[in-house]
Amino acid sequence: MVLCDRVAAELGVTFDRERVLAGAALHDAGKIVHPKEMQAPGSRHEPAGEQLLLANGVDPAIARCCVTHASWNGPDITIEDLLVALADKLWKGRRDDALERRTLGMLERATGRPAWEVFAAFDAICEAIAADGPARLARSTA
Repeated sequence: MVLCDRVAAELGVTFDRERVLAGAALHDAGKIVHPKEMQAPGSRHEPAGEQLLLANGVDPAIARCCVTHASWNGPDITIEDLLVALADKLWKGRRDDALERRTLGMLERATGRPAWEVFAAFDAICEAIAADGPARLARSTA
């Protein structure tokens, strides 16, 4: 995943890459239980997805991404949770200022680098990924 690769390489942040990749792949698993949420807004798929994954032996740290990809503002949120939530937005070509600010704060603390330096690199990463979002969405619905 480009987001993982660039955050690690350009910012030097250490995180559980496999957890982020698995969380990004499985965060909408609850839409199996609530298929109408594939086409219409809804949040019932979030707890349903976590329950579904846990019932099938998925690591709780990964299963929680079903909930945290939409509810990322809690006190126990990890960098992995934020990267999954961010990947979900950027993949669609969307930028979320509050989510990016929360992630940026965590990245600044993790790197110890000046805020402006982290912002410049992080914003460029987000912009590059989001720029391809409309084309990705068009291919996924074709």
